Amino acid sequence: MESILIDNVANTVVEAVRTRHSVREYEDRKIPSELLQELFAESLRAPSWKNSQPWRIHIVTGEARDRMSEKLVSAARAGAPNPDSPWLENYPSDVKRRMFDLGMRVYGVAGIDRKDKAAREAFMLRNFEFFGAPAAAFITTNFEMNFYVGLDIGCLLQTVMLLARTYGLGTCPQAALGAFPDVVRSEFGLPVEERVVCGISLGYPKPGSGLNEFHSPREEFSSLVKFYDQ
Repeated sequence: MESILIDNVANTVVEAVRTRHSVREYEDRKIPSELLQELFAESLRAPSWKNSQPWRIHIVTGEARDRMSEKLVSAARAGAPNPDSPWLENYPSDVKRRMFDLGMRVYGVAGIDRKDKAAREAFMLRNFEFFGAPAAAFITTNFEMNFYVGLDIGCLLQTVMLLARTYGLGTCPQAALGAFPDVVRSEFGLPVEERVVCGISLGYPKPGSGLNEFHSPREEFSSLVKFYDQ
């Protein structure tokens, strides 16, 4: 069932869940600072283990956003990613299938031939341009990264993304924004022990965009959810 939104604002939790997806094209439209402050203030209600709240949120807009983007793009062109927490490399075969399928679908919607290496690299760099979004949030932690800290930060990310829908905003969660942590630490003046985890691009989704009309598919309900009553 599809939700019908007025002014692209989700009015219920169900609408927010159904309409949240990764937005990769944004309007050239500034987000009011009061709205950003309210959104992230509300997001701090996200749950965490024993109320540990193992996150810090760093938000860039305006000139700070442009400067960060320029430096991340330069770093991406100059060398390989070097995240504070190694990215997973080995996935089960069914997961690899889904990941490959998603990549081909996104490239297809973007009009990129899978053999066009230059176009694929240019599209990859859009991560560091925040896909044109006017704001981006970087999530850091001074905790030792482990599975449970990751769960807590995941709860924060989901809270931000669902709340954004209630303000008519789109988001794109990006592991790529943690690819060059030294750049991020330098720009924010963070100590070396502050780990850069990931980031989120935020803005008003560009209407009529094929990329924004694309929603990634999900596995069948029955293959992922089981009920037991005896």
